[in-house]
Amino acid sequence: MVKAHAIYNDFAAASRPFRAEVGIEDVEVEGTIPKELNGTFYRVMQDPYYERDYYLGGSKTIAFDGDGNISAFRIKDGKVSFQQKYVMTERLVAERKAGRALFGMFASPFSHHPCVRAVLDSAANTNIIIHANKLLALSEFGPAYELDPSESSLGGLCLALLTRLDSLHTIGHDAFEGVDPRKPFTAHPHVDPKTGDLVGFGYQLNGLGSPEISIYVINKHGKTTFKRDLEFQGGGIIHDCAVTENYVVLMRMPFMVDYKDHEKPGKHQYYDEKCPAWFGVIPRNESAPIRWFKYKNCMSIHTGASWEEDGKIYFDSSVASHNAFSFLPSRHGENPPPSDVTVNYVKWCIDPSSESDTMPDPEVLLSDPCEFPRIDERFLGQKTRYTYMDCYKPDGDNTAQLYQGLNTLARLDYKTGSVEYFSPGPSCLVQEPCFSPRHPDAEEGDGFLITMIDNQQLNRNEVIIQDTKDFQSVVAKIILPFRLRSAVHGNWVDAERIPETEPAEIQSIPDIYPNVPTVKVET
Repeated sequence: MVKAHAIYNDFAAASRPFRAEVGIEDVEVEGTIPKELNGTFYRVMQDPYYERDYYLGGSKTIAFDGDGNISAFRIKDGKVSFQQKYVMTERLVAERKAGRALFGMFASPFSHHPCVRAVLDSAANTNIIIHANKLLALSEFGPAYELDPSESSLGGLCLALLTRLDSLHTIGHDAFEGVDPRKPFTAHPHVDPKTGDLVGFGYQLNGLGSPEISIYVINKHGKTTFKRDLEFQGGGIIHDCAVTENYVVLMRMPFMVDYKDHEKPGKHQYYDEKCPAWFGVIPRNESAPIRWFKYKNCMSIHTGASWEEDGKIYFDSSVASHNAFSFLPSRHGENPPPSDVTVNYVKWCIDPSSESDTMPDPEVLLSDPCEFPRIDERFLGQKTRYTYMDCYKPDGDNTAQLYQGLNTLARLDYKTGSVEYFSPGPSCLVQEPCFSPRHPDAEEGDGFLITMIDNQQLNRNEVIIQDTKDFQSVVAKIILPFRLRSAVHGNWVDAERIPETEPAEIQSIPDIYPNVPTVKVET
C-alpha cells in the first residue's frame, strides 16, 4: 500500500505532489490561440512518486528531491492536447520495484538504502530541452535522460492517445557522444543560435564536493566537439551559466561541502556566509587561460541576456543577498527568514584582461523580488532589448508564500529602461515564462509569451498566452481541470524541431534498467 503524502511547505508553492500520469485529448481553451503557435510547451516538476520517508521518516525532505514529472501541451490549429508522464530514472525504477522510497536525504548518499548506493541518484527534475533531435530531461546532479518526443495526439479522437502511449516514455541516459552517461550534466545548457551548438557543463563529477568540472560544446548532431576539464576546490553549486560568442561564465554559489563525517547520513552541503561568490570565465573552443573572479557573498542563480562589448563580458542574472534555499543550512548561524532575503535582477560586467580578480558591483535593473528571467533565445549571446521574468508585487494577496510568492510577470525594456508588469489575477502565482517568436524572421521580442499559472482560488492550473504587442492582455487561456505541482523550468519547442519516431515497445518496470536491483524493505 502506498503511503499518503504529507503537505510540502517549500518553495514549490506548497503544493501536494500530483503523482499521476494522465492524458487529455482536447483541453478546454478560453479565447483564441494564435495560429502561429504550432508546437509543444514542455515543463518539468519535482514530483515525488513516493513519500520520501526512508530516512528519518522523511523529516529532512527538500523540494529539490522530487521525481521528474513531465508536462507536454501540444498546440496545433488552436487546439491543445495534454500529457503528463514521469521520467523513469534509475532511482525511480528502483523505488517502483520496491514499492516504496529507498533514497534518503538530498546529497547524502549514506542515508540511502545500502543496496541502491550504486544506482544513479538523479531525479531528472529541473529542465527539459530538445537538442540533436532528442528530448532531454535534465538535473545537474545526474546525466541527461532522453525521452520519446513523439506527439501524444495524432488526430481529433481520444483513441489517438492509445496509439502513442510510448510518447514521453524514457529511452535512457546516454544522450551525447563524448559525455559520460553516468556523470552529472547541467540543467542549464544554452544553445548558440549562430552555430546550433549546445554549450553546457558538469560539476562535482566524481562525487559530492569533488572539484572536477567539465565544459562541453555539443553540435546539432549530438557530438561533443570541444571539452575542457578544470578544477575548483571546495564544492559549490553551479546552477546556471552565461554564454557569449567567445566565453562561458560559470556562476559558483557559496554552498560548500563539509567533509567531516561525510560517510554518515546528514546534510553535508551548507551555505558559507563568509565565502565569496565566484565567477569562472572559460574561453570557448580554445585552450586560453581560465580566470576566476570573486564578488561578495551572494547567490547568482539564473541568467538572462549575455553579450560582449568593447572587450568586456556583460550578463544579467537574478541574485539573492543570502541563502535563498532555507532548506540547506548556513555555516555560521541560522538562515535568515525568507522575508529578509532580497532577490534583484542585475547586470554584471567582467573584464577578462583586468589585473584584479574582484568584480565591480553590478547594476541593479529590477529591485522587485524576481526570478526565472527569459529572453528571445534567437538572440542569445547578443545584447537584447527585452527580458521577461516572474516577480512579486505587494498588491497581490500572496504575502504568506515562501520564496517571494511570485505573482506577476514583468517585461524589462533595456532600450527605454522601463518595466511593464502584468498580474494574472488574485490568488494566482506565476511560473517561468517562455517566449515564442511570431515567425522565424520576426524582430526580437515580437511573438508570444506562454506561462503556467497556479490559480489557487480555483485549485487548478492554467496556461496563459500573451501577444507581446499587448502585454496587458491574455489572448488565450488553456485550462486544466486539476492542479499540478509547480514546475521549475520549461520550454516552448516549434513542431518542426520535434522529430517523428516510430512507436516503441513499452518495457515493464523491471526491464528498463536490468542492473538496478530489486530491494525488499520490511515496513
